[in-house]
Amino acid sequence: MPELTRRRTDDRFEAWEIWYGDVQVGTIAQQDWDPNPERSGVWQWSCGFYPLHRDQCFRGVARDFETARAAFDAAWNVFLPKRTAAEFEASRRDKQWTANKNALWDAGYTEQIRRGEIHCPCGETFNPRFHDQTMAHISHITGRAPGT
Repeated sequence: MPELTRRRTDDRFEAWEIWYGDVQVGTIAQQDWDPNPERSGVWQWSCGFYPLHRDQCFRGVARDFETARAAFDAAWNVFLPKRTAAEFEASRRDKQWTANKNALWDAGYTEQIRRGEIHCPCGETFNPRFHDQTMAHISHITGRAPGT
């Protein structure tokens, strides 16, 4: 079973992503940008991942990092036992689909994605909305292996 790890997202802000293996399952971040002085410096935390519905996830605010971390840990202990392997796999597939979509955009296929069909240099036509079809052709279009 994977352990939770924390990764800093940006050197300019106090923001951390929380990962469970290869799936991002939450964040803890200080909100210095809020124009309301009463909320400036407040720490926000979230526990959950896409594509779960928002009501299956948890979120909250705290006055300091340690309190936010403790609140995240408490939420995680409720959240994890209710998750299935299929939900984690759906998150991985969504992450891969988004990476593929961005690679296709970078390769100039923005309009073709909107129309739903792409003519691959290999000669076949595929629908980029279907993960398996995109995976089969992404390296032909971008010149790199899927997921890189």
